[in-house]
Amino acid sequence: MNKFTSYKPDDILIHEGTGFLPPKTQPRPPGQMNLEEFKETVSDVLGTDEYNEYLDKLFQKLDTSSNGYVDWNEFSTYLLLLYRENDYMRTKREIPFSVEAKIRHIVQNRQEQTSKIVSVQGPTRYVTVSREGAISVWYPSLMFEKHYIIDDDDLDQSGQKRRFKMWVTDAIYMPNCNKIAVASTSRDIRFFDVSTSHYFEEFHLFALPDVPNCFDYWYDKKNPNSDSMLLFGNDMGSINILTFSKPVTQLFDIPFKNDSGAQKIFMQNLDQHSKWVSHTLIQDVHPEQIRQIMYLPESSMIISSCSSPHKSVVISHMQKKMKPYTFKIDKGVEAFDFNKNLNIMVTGSLDHAIRIWNPYVTVKPTAVMTGHATGVIAVKIHEGLMQVFSYSKDAVVKVWDIKEHACLQTIVLKFPSSIHGRMPEHGQFPMHLQPAPQNVLLVTCNDYLGLLKLGHVGISKSVTATTHDTQLCCAIYNSKFRQVATGCDSSAIAVWDIETGNKSVMFSNAHEDEEITCMTFDRSYRRLFTGARNGTIKVWNFQNGHNLHKLEPVAEAEVTGIYPHTDRKVIIAVGWSRKMAIYDDADPDNMYVPAQCNWKGGQLHQDDILTMDYCPPNFLVTASFDGEIIVWDVETEKIFVRLRKGQPSNIGRNIEELNSGIVTNGETRPKSLNSRPNSRHRKAFKIMAGQIAPVDKVLFLRSRGAVRHSESATLVSSEGGVLRWWCLYGAKHEMAYD
Repeated sequence: MNKFTSYKPDDILIHEGTGFLPPKTQPRPPGQMNLEEFKETVSDVLGTDEYNEYLDKLFQKLDTSSNGYVDWNEFSTYLLLLYRENDYMRTKREIPFSVEAKIRHIVQNRQEQTSKIVSVQGPTRYVTVSREGAISVWYPSLMFEKHYIIDDDDLDQSGQKRRFKMWVTDAIYMPNCNKIAVASTSRDIRFFDVSTSHYFEEFHLFALPDVPNCFDYWYDKKNPNSDSMLLFGNDMGSINILTFSKPVTQLFDIPFKNDSGAQKIFMQNLDQHSKWVSHTLIQDVHPEQIRQIMYLPESSMIISSCSSPHKSVVISHMQKKMKPYTFKIDKGVEAFDFNKNLNIMVTGSLDHAIRIWNPYVTVKPTAVMTGHATGVIAVKIHEGLMQVFSYSKDAVVKVWDIKEHACLQTIVLKFPSSIHGRMPEHGQFPMHLQPAPQNVLLVTCNDYLGLLKLGHVGISKSVTATTHDTQLCCAIYNSKFRQVATGCDSSAIAVWDIETGNKSVMFSNAHEDEEITCMTFDRSYRRLFTGARNGTIKVWNFQNGHNLHKLEPVAEAEVTGIYPHTDRKVIIAVGWSRKMAIYDDADPDNMYVPAQCNWKGGQLHQDDILTMDYCPPNFLVTASFDGEIIVWDVETEKIFVRLRKGQPSNIGRNIEELNSGIVTNGETRPKSLNSRPNSRHRKAFKIMAGQIAPVDKVLFLRSRGAVRHSESATLVSSEGGVLRWWCLYGAKHEMAYD
């Protein structure tokens, strides 16, 4: 601001036409800058001149008065409108959850919290595993199906009774072999077969050196019976990898035995199963227990996290071929998620913050998003929506936009265990994101299960995004600013940047609640002209949405065509009034402009004018609902040629009867042009036999307009799905149709 207010520009030199007199000077108000001065000032503030090309475009947008100068008022107004539109777009962004959460009580948990939710395929079922080993199976609708209890042997390997009860730490589904692996504080892993409707424990790997705390599983989807890996981090900060050579066939060696039940496998005897499985240990990855682990098959990297502030997240190579990436966060990391396509990692911590990281930049996060009142214990990335879902200890789900780094939605889950200000208890993995076709977010809290259904998920490549709340009626291109202006039936006008696809500005209720029926630019591409269904016409500053002029309606009738004639400094408008209305465009400060209906050629159209086009140097064509096409000379305002005379239609006569208030069945029908459908909807009317179809659109072939071709077309008309080609000169006007 100081640069503008303290700037003292040179006076403007005004040269006389003769050249013999010395030029006059006109003082320039302080704070006004021309293009070169503006670029020099901004480059000086930024300390670089690499944005000169962008500043050229910015100056054109700021110079709303088209006088070649900008001041602080224009600069600040543009920025305020830009940021206001960004805020508006952020609030208008579609939220993913529009329905309240469906909550179910997991009675089988016996008031114990749920350690993990997994999704089993073929058919889809949700499986919850409680801390004490209760396995509950649910339909996708959250209807309870069945449950199992993990049989915990109270004796340890030495035959002594254990002092502590087993607690489940994690569980994971192994899709290629249809098994669920369950880890517990008893230092064991149990493998359940879920390939049939009856789940049963098949293998029990026990006597592990340390407690397995978290799982991840990988297999080759193209070759399911090839090497697959079960990775788990333990409570001592090390990573274990079980590699199964033929997981679909079997996981471990199965000796002959008489007794039924799960086959017990002693960890120290795992080398006896080397035909089917091998074990790898990566020691001392973290200084304390690993809370979460994830394998990246593309790079053979492993992401692991813990609560330590010194090694909160570590990305290490499985064969230690490269130096690990270490991320340090004061409160450690409770949960993380990674997406390869977006190339981001998201972490949640007890400091209530969600951080977005570039996985190869450990110094600082890309963004820090705050808003939770308690520690964040779960995060999930939704690639299709470009959003992050986070869950905190107080049972609150927040939705974050990855690009804007802003909170889009907050859902307070009303679990019975979290009401009255009580802090609920959660398992280590309280959230599960289920992709299509279910598209749900599952959350656990104490012995309750909640389901949030996602509304609109990801836009398919074959489906176009919805940009307006009602149907579009106009779309025009601004070649100077490389932007597109669109209008819709809810009287909203939006301006889009064609290079980025972002919305630059939007002005709602442009014509109150009336439908916008036509739009055009003037020759400078700085002013936007809009006409509405009720006959109103407005002139806008294209860049900031400021209403410059309001033109007097000729009648309460739809405007279908507007042409700003820059040379004559007039605006010509046509529509259902059937008149050629002229407005004075000479005074830029005149807000309300009256209509002049003194067109010298008179009112020749006997039906509604539906379309209009202009061709340099002075041709203007209008076409009406009865099929009449007239070409005018704009300079003389007289008819140049009538290409086709109109034919009265039954619809036209009926409308005339309605407008004249004819009594039918003892009632007088009101005269109202707006009671009819607009010009786009009238195309659906059935044309009677022998009648000419309404002319929907006329377009000049402008490269031929100035040449008097007598045997080639100069004009194209569209009527009833047929294109007709017209010549303005010669005896034969209609050249062809298609």
